[in-house]
Amino acid sequence: MLTLMLVALGAAAGAPFLGQPPLLPSPTLPWWVVAIAFAVTEACGVTVQVKREGQTVSLSELPLVLALFLAAPLALLAGRLVGSVVAWVGQRRPPLKIAFNLAVTTAETGCALAIFHLVTGWAGGSTPVAWLAAVAATVLANAVGVLAVGCVIGIHEGGLRLRGVFRDAVVGQAIAPAVLTLALVTGGLLAVASLSASVATSWLLVAFGVLLLLAYRAHASLSDRHLDLERLYRFSQAVSSAPEIDQFLAVVLGQAKEVLRAERAAVGFVVTDSGLMVRVRLGGSGRLSRTEEPPSAEDSWLLQQVVDGGTPVLMPRGVRDEAARRWLEQHGMRDAIAVPLRGAAGVVGVLVVADRLGDVRSFDQDDVPLLETVANHSSVALQNGELLGQLRHEALHDRLTGLPNRELLQRRFAEALEDVAGGRAAGAAVMILGLDEFKQVNDTLGHQQGDLLLVEMAARLRAAVVAAGTVARLGGDEFAVLIPGIDDEDEVVRLGRRILRALEQPVALDGLEVEVGASLGIALAPSHADDPAGLLKCADLALHDAKASGGRGVRLYEPDRDTNDPRRLTLVAELRAALQDGQLHVHVQPQARLATGEVRGVEALVRWPHPERGFIPPDEFIPVAERSGLVGPLTTFVLNASLAACAAWRAAGHDLGVAVNLSARSLQNADLVDEVTRLLRRHGVPADRLTLEVTESSIMADAARAVALLHRLRDLGVRLSVDDFGTGYSSLSYLKRLPVQEVKIDRSFVISLREGGEDVAIVRAIIDLGRHLGLEVVAEGVEDQVTADLLAGMGCDIIQGWHLGRPMPTGELQPWLATHARPSRGRGGLRVV
Repeated sequence: MLTLMLVALGAAAGAPFLGQPPLLPSPTLPWWVVAIAFAVTEACGVTVQVKREGQTVSLSELPLVLALFLAAPLALLAGRLVGSVVAWVGQRRPPLKIAFNLAVTTAETGCALAIFHLVTGWAGGSTPVAWLAAVAATVLANAVGVLAVGCVIGIHEGGLRLRGVFRDAVVGQAIAPAVLTLALVTGGLLAVASLSASVATSWLLVAFGVLLLLAYRAHASLSDRHLDLERLYRFSQAVSSAPEIDQFLAVVLGQAKEVLRAERAAVGFVVTDSGLMVRVRLGGSGRLSRTEEPPSAEDSWLLQQVVDGGTPVLMPRGVRDEAARRWLEQHGMRDAIAVPLRGAAGVVGVLVVADRLGDVRSFDQDDVPLLETVANHSSVALQNGELLGQLRHEALHDRLTGLPNRELLQRRFAEALEDVAGGRAAGAAVMILGLDEFKQVNDTLGHQQGDLLLVEMAARLRAAVVAAGTVARLGGDEFAVLIPGIDDEDEVVRLGRRILRALEQPVALDGLEVEVGASLGIALAPSHADDPAGLLKCADLALHDAKASGGRGVRLYEPDRDTNDPRRLTLVAELRAALQDGQLHVHVQPQARLATGEVRGVEALVRWPHPERGFIPPDEFIPVAERSGLVGPLTTFVLNASLAACAAWRAAGHDLGVAVNLSARSLQNADLVDEVTRLLRRHGVPADRLTLEVTESSIMADAARAVALLHRLRDLGVRLSVDDFGTGYSSLSYLKRLPVQEVKIDRSFVISLREGGEDVAIVRAIIDLGRHLGLEVVAEGVEDQVTADLLAGMGCDIIQGWHLGRPMPTGELQPWLATHARPSRGRGGLRVV
């Protein structure tokens, strides 16, 4: 459409004057001389790239002024069109661009003829006015050309800025300023005066044109170099301020395109481990794209030349090298330059620019050093970026294990808590994990083996947590795990147990198989604290509580276990008074055999109905008793009350046993065996009717002493049971060494049996293990018939839970036995009515 409009403009402006004779009668220039003049000036012009278009700046103003005075208008138009076409065809311009340029030339010539002949006709052939007419005609012709090209560029780039186009039309462009046009017009007027005086002076005209062309070529070359230096300066500034790798690559490729005036730019890296080639491209849209694939045969050729050989490769249009042509064809490129991109370890990749803008020029040898300069700037920035990245990594990561350090953990803490505060996440959990035998490893095997142990534990922790959260090393043998977006206590505890199980396998150190225990404390946001420091403190207190309870276990932070909590001091005093005043009571929960439905015994559970605070759960006051030294009197109270109740049931004809829990501190009490013997004798209860339940973690607090104590209790005839089996660390390795007759599956595994999943496999494995070791298996937390049936199918021996009976005062057990527990044969053995 624009082409047709330009042709119409030229025809409308110039047609009325085509039949007129030349303004000056002698000498007369025929059309073919005009054609030669225009062909020479167009062919010898200087092509300058303007944005995406290549514009040729020629000396066509000189023959235009001569032809306006000495050639007929029709000869001027025909000669200019023919001469221009010959020059453009010789330059191998595409037909579409030739057609557009012809339309522009027609419009320029038509307008120039119109203004020149209108002014000279009005002035009656006055020489000064004719000179002004020639100047006006030439300036108008250039303005028409600038407007036409500006419109094309604006339309092509999606944004036409009319103000800039009109400014260029008036004052000219940087590549062809108005002063150059006026100089050429002045030279043309002098040539007209010279030829009018004597045709013999024409050689002076030719010499003047050649000198003018050479001068302008030198000016254009200097201008080009100045622009290149300016681009390189902007490039070095942009690269040095790009902090991230994607931003860095975008800047490098974008500036490479601009400096080399190319349509495309790309960088390729070969990943040594996989042999794949990673390509990062920047196309015309300005967006980065990535691919990762094995290099083709053509790519291997280029990599061999540039990466292995360290030399640039120039591939201009029409390149004769067959390998270069195949590479260009494979990637759909017209021409390209490839240069080495160096890093700290040498050549790490290849930087490529392709498809030189415009249709006239291709890449040449002068462009290679320019792209190498770009690559060198990029290499320096890349090496500086690698160093900066290494420094940043070392500042935020533990040097030994490579895990995030406390600083990075604090940052991610802040992000997670911001999400909680903003309602974008339900909560967050932090775990602190400490290795229990790390000091012994250091003292026995040396610090080097201790470091190897830490590295191995870090790798196992990372594998156990995977992408669920952040694993960090706090220092020494302490690690932290941050799990964002979680507020479910049971889920967090299960994850903590899974983490501890990941550390279960022995570690080979200095030719020895070393087993290292671990304890883990957990705190939750926002329930325990809502700031990083507070959460870490709570998790650390929970960790110390886990270690104080025997180690190798998981503890969730509870405010009442906090020694800095004033409520704890009050609770200690109130618990001591409760033991003295008889406020504590023992409740019992029945246990029944699945095969027969027979109630074989009960578990004793201590209850504290506080006169002011109401019911205080055992999980709240038992840890207080353990920390304050009251756990001994509390254990004696529960043993005495339980055996007294057992004696009463036996007297009523119910031969039931009773199970009592022992704490870690009780297992360290050398007088425990004597006290148990004394209480059994006091109440006349056979020793095998008393079951003492101990946890794995309580045994591991001092394994040698605990195992010796358990053997003494076993020799006394007391039954022993491992409580909360599966939640500790060393169950499988120590179970066969313990003199126990029973294991109790922790309720956390039992309550989720109906849902399937990994808990089913764990329960089944515990039951199978107990059967193979000749142990009875008790499942606590059975709350429905479906769970009871599942356990019966797995071969579980005994169940305990609300489905069978809720905890009740000791005096209510006999009535419950009479009304609620009637044996009923079925898959689950006992049916509760």
